[in-house]
Amino acid sequence: MARTPEWEKLEMAVGDASPAWPLPTVTPKFATWSVGGGRPFGCTLETCKRWHAGIDLTGAPDGALITAPEEALVVGLDRPWDDNAKAAFLRTKTGLFLVLGGFKQGSHKEYGIQQGQEVRKGDKLGRIHGPYGMIHLETYKAETRSANSVWWKTEGPPSGLLNPTNYVERMVGDKVSLLQTRQRHEALAALGVYKGDVAAEWGPASIEALRAAQTSLGIDADGKWGPQTEDAIHKALAVKQGCVTDECAASGGAAEVAPPSAGSADVLAAISRTGWWVIGGVTLLSVGAGLAIALRKDG
Repeated sequence: MARTPEWEKLEMAVGDASPAWPLPTVTPKFATWSVGGGRPFGCTLETCKRWHAGIDLTGAPDGALITAPEEALVVGLDRPWDDNAKAAFLRTKTGLFLVLGGFKQGSHKEYGIQQGQEVRKGDKLGRIHGPYGMIHLETYKAETRSANSVWWKTEGPPSGLLNPTNYVERMVGDKVSLLQTRQRHEALAALGVYKGDVAAEWGPASIEALRAAQTSLGIDADGKWGPQTEDAIHKALAVKQGCVTDECAASGGAAEVAPPSAGSADVLAAISRTGWWVIGGVTLLSVGAGLAIALRKDG
């Protein structure tokens, strides 16, 4: 999936220090690969003329509850979105303009939510529109903004657009994504396929390492960091750092990346079911106390 490098230059959204996960009945899953790329389903460079300006909070069934991530003023309800889904716009007290796309039309009425109303963190806002199946979250500097902006592929990022990755990670406990180039280099280095400077720009050595990882993981070695690649690398890191294979256990965690063994099938099945895998004592990305990695089933 294409992703513009301009995403790495955007300022991270700040907002509340511990925003609430807006889908309280849904296990936290988010597709970091969707940030700065084309829309995740049925989208090609020919059919999509814009960048994906947010993060998809995935796995939400029809009618799932949507709540406010933090204290805010409701400045938009039932705004046109996609496939009959609607969007809500919130201006937070911390200076963010939040776009939450994926509402079932009119579902805010169930909770008496009106435009111009102030809501608290965790207040019920509405319900998920089933065919959409997720919340698309965008973050902007609030200022006087009253709507989101389209990020056309031929132009730079819209004024005030912020990168929501860290905001979403705070919702679920400072989880680590593989969005930034340095993070990807560190992941490939941890898997033993990248030997260069992790602070370097993405280049031929990076692509060669990525292809080596893809080949070893049994997926198409196209040198592109798409959703299948991200999921496979997340799983390989979980297996490696968790030392669930015989080779890893025998070598103290130094096993090179390889296709998951039959002996790790139960672990990978558990990862797939829960969407999260907690790893203790991880040094990757300088997280010493442990981390949780988001996984996503391709749809």
